[in-house]
Amino acid sequence: MNRILPLTLKCVRLQTGIFKQLNNSSRNVSTFLDAEKRRLVIDSEPNSVKEEYPWVWLRDNCQCSSCYEPLAQSRILNLLEFDQKLKPVNCQVKNGRVEVEWEDKHQSVYDYSWLMQRSFRTEQRNKFSQSVNTKSVYWSEDFGKNYPRADFNSIMTDDSALLSWLDDLDRHGFVLLQNVPIKEGPVHHLQARSGFSRMTHYGQDYVVKIKDDPSNLAYTHHRIFFHTDSPFYEHMPGVAYLHCIEQHKGEGGETMLADGFKAAAILKERDPEKHRLLSTQGAYFKDIGDDYVKFNSIAHHPPLVHDSRGHLVKVNWNHFTRDSYFDVDIDQVEDFYSAMRSFDDILNAPENHIRLKMQPGDMVTTKNLRVLHGRSELKGGVSGRHLHCGYVDWDEIRSTMRVLREKLH
Repeated sequence: MNRILPLTLKCVRLQTGIFKQLNNSSRNVSTFLDAEKRRLVIDSEPNSVKEEYPWVWLRDNCQCSSCYEPLAQSRILNLLEFDQKLKPVNCQVKNGRVEVEWEDKHQSVYDYSWLMQRSFRTEQRNKFSQSVNTKSVYWSEDFGKNYPRADFNSIMTDDSALLSWLDDLDRHGFVLLQNVPIKEGPVHHLQARSGFSRMTHYGQDYVVKIKDDPSNLAYTHHRIFFHTDSPFYEHMPGVAYLHCIEQHKGEGGETMLADGFKAAAILKERDPEKHRLLSTQGAYFKDIGDDYVKFNSIAHHPPLVHDSRGHLVKVNWNHFTRDSYFDVDIDQVEDFYSAMRSFDDILNAPENHIRLKMQPGDMVTTKNLRVLHGRSELKGGVSGRHLHCGYVDWDEIRSTMRVLREKLH
């Protein structure tokens, strides 16, 4: 049975003086403890906005030196080290800080602005979510004429240009870089500038040329279907860099790009059941061979992956690495194939993808979690087409963007 707090604790209110908030506006702030809801309440006048903070959250996020390491920005206190039913016995606002005394005599102090930034109000939680997750802009039908471009040299020397490129990459999933030096090497420089390279079993980078002993379909003259790279990993690379050093002289060799998020939205509108099937039923993807190392990689994913809020965050789509082993109830096999075909038809519709024949000095940069790429057949079978390619994980891209925003204010 829960202990009932004394009546005086249910509404302990301590008025404070006026102090400056983050935006330099004057606020008269009071605070009290609500025993019924088990929350600390901060009442800010003149707007009378009440902020509420659960006691268990406050104790877990105590900022004192015994509970928190500020340089590492890391919690020292573990959940097993305090009673989650612990109650505060006193609170006050003093010199721009909220001071809380707990029944076990522990003292916690929270900066007022720190608490405001962590408000549990829906609008503030949404504001923070939007600050760490950029909203995707779906490609329009004229995207092929208006897709974002950026200058490689500016990116390498100007932090503002670097951030602008990464912002466009985050919003649109594709940016064409131009004026890239026509030699192997710039991919490495861009990897280091935007994060650091993601190793795969093809190495720190890889060269795409026609080979007599191909370990990947990209090393042949064949047409390559729309796909995302490396779904045979549990954690697929986030960004792909494809630098053109020499282009196929004959017909073919066009890079094809499609917005997987838009295609999924179209499928959901046209046939919700097919969208649900691709979001809930998985497929095996595999890659077996010998390149940088001998490899035998296999992973199981649904083609469309959503986060806990229901937002699409990743597309696993690669027919030439999709395994013949199929862990789906036999009665759903034909429905799954029908759903895949419908998604593929959307990708291949002329209005839903773009084609460009990269020239030497061009580099296609794509958000591999969203944008599918492919290549038209190299007509003639013999080609000097030469690409230098590499990856960076999307987590590193996001980290770089946040560091740049803080640096550039």
